[in-house]
Amino acid sequence: MSDLLEIQEPTVANEAPVENVRPPAGAAKPEPWSHPWHDQFGLLYHRAIAEKIRRQPSLLHIAKDNLRRWMAAEPEATPSQARREWQLILDSNDLSEIIRLMIDPSEEGHRRRQSTPFAGYLSLAERNAVRDQLMES
Repeated sequence: MSDLLEIQEPTVANEAPVENVRPPAGAAKPEPWSHPWHDQFGLLYHRAIAEKIRRQPSLLHIAKDNLRRWMAAEPEATPSQARREWQLILDSNDLSEIIRLMIDPSEEGHRRRQSTPFAGYLSLAERNAVRDQLMES
């Protein structure tokens, strides 16, 4: 699924402003739009989503629905390792573990976020706010 299609998915109603989502303390400021910049953006993006899910755990259904829909779109294909991994994580229903893995700052966390099922949680304004906070940091 292309990034453009993921961005155009519906967002969660009753949006709360994205505030205080900052890069990790001591993190070097990467060159804008570089791979490290995108890694930090992905981490901040997932922190903002995690806050929404902490406030309203029922929102996990969006990621689960995304995975089901993506896998159903290619019924003949074997799901990718990343999709199978996220499926296992989300099926655990352990909210604290799901959030921990969403916002894991390690290389494994960055790898997992490359194939995130958490599309459709943030509005364009919220995504822009996360990006702007990274640009300002």
